Amino acid sequence: MAQYEFATLDVFAYERFGGNPLAVFPNARGLTDEQMQKIAREINYSETTFVLPPRNRHNTAEVRIFTPQNELPFAGHPNVGTAWLLAENPGWAPGLIAGDKMIFEERAGLVEATVVRAKAGELSSCAILAPQKFHQLHTIPRSVAAPCVSLSEEKVVADAVVASVGLPFALTQVVNLEAIKSVKPNIAAFEYCNEHHGYPNEPLCMMVYYQSDSGVIHARMFSPLAGIYEDPATGSASAALAGLLASGDKRTDARIKYEVSQGVEMGRPSEIFLQAQKVAGEVASISIAGHCVPVITGTLTL
Repeated sequence: MAQYEFATLDVFAYERFGGNPLAVFPNARGLTDEQMQKIAREINYSETTFVLPPRNRHNTAEVRIFTPQNELPFAGHPNVGTAWLLAENPGWAPGLIAGDKMIFEERAGLVEATVVRAKAGELSSCAILAPQKFHQLHTIPRSVAAPCVSLSEEKVVADAVVASVGLPFALTQVVNLEAIKSVKPNIAAFEYCNEHHGYPNEPLCMMVYYQSDSGVIHARMFSPLAGIYEDPATGSASAALAGLLASGDKRTDARIKYEVSQGVEMGRPSEIFLQAQKVAGEVASISIAGHCVPVITGTLTL
């Protein structure tokens, strides 16, 4: 029998039982791909991460991310939570931690993470840089996007935009906060949209959003074809949305900040802080930041 330590955190939350739960296996050496997938399915969080020695000794770790159904090339809250856990337990990092900076090797590329500490030394936030530049893929007619979340066409502002910073999402803007509260996924509509307007290798995921007068973006994210009915906090989708909004901003050289509120309707309120760096009119980089709360430590026996 082999035993594997693990820990869980609530990511993008300030209080336990908020945010998006994440399970982290800090020493996954010896686990096969099949075992990692089975463990992720058993835990049944939206994502579980497995930490392995880096291929390049100058990096901190190779991090693999699994949903209950498949492996992801990149995701936001798994990186923020994994970096937070390794910063609190540096002996668990198989590679290099340079001060408060780490570099994770992932299928989508290298992910740089930075933790910020309060004066007393405790962690106050963690930020990651998206591994890829923002890029817009294609649009989905609102007549197709609206039924995916059980809305009439009039409740959707325009065609949905598929965009990515390492993982693609369909971004659907709605007319008001009431529309956000009323949405729910329609599996048949998701299947049709995925077949006719999806993208290779990953099932269709949709973030629905509304930007209030205060500037806060209220969002919900659904990925039923990937086994995630609704996600309480989605850093990678929020980063793609920040890239989309920053692309439409008239400023050419600026650091543009956004705040996403998600998970409220699920009873797991989440706060995601984003910063898009624009250079010469282009979105050059996007950071994703938030706070984490450790919840559980344990041991899994195989």
